[in-house]
Amino acid sequence: MKECPACGRTYSDFNRFCTTDGTKLADAAKSAAVPEDGNERRTIPPPPEPLPMRLTIIDQGDEGRRSRVIQGLVLDLGMQGLRIQTGTVETGRLNIIRDHTIAFKNKLEMEIDLPSATVSLTGFAAWYKPIGDGLSWTVGVYIRSMPAADREIYERYLKELAGNKGSDKLPASSSA
Repeated sequence: MKECPACGRTYSDFNRFCTTDGTKLADAAKSAAVPEDGNERRTIPPPPEPLPMRLTIIDQGDEGRRSRVIQGLVLDLGMQGLRIQTGTVETGRLNIIRDHTIAFKNKLEMEIDLPSATVSLTGFAAWYKPIGDGLSWTVGVYIRSMPAADREIYERYLKELAGNKGSDKLPASSSA
């Protein structure tokens, strides 16, 4: 799978340039949107232990088509997104992105077990790449929406993490 670094559209491996803007395509697993380990600039440190989470993939074209519940771990959290680890990026013909030839993103419904409560959110996978032997995947998830009460709990937890780093400031909230 290849992806346009400029617009994010995905293409088959046979394409070399984006049909929208002519940008040279990059391997999706090595896209510029995928942070290289250790090179990203975090404002919030990762949780002391990975957090349990569950997600369901919802077909972007038919919201009645849903995957089974997929287990995983949250490795990093931020105001706009998360980095998760899971053993499944495709199940029952539903891929975490949607498919490798079009730019539509499947919706992800997620539950994250924070230390104080479980929060729910809706988002989509911005990127994914295999870990080591390819039995697990790292996935970057963009948070599209979150109930207000859950957003408050989530932001409180982010402040706790940032406080452990020595900072009491978080970026301005963009509640969805």
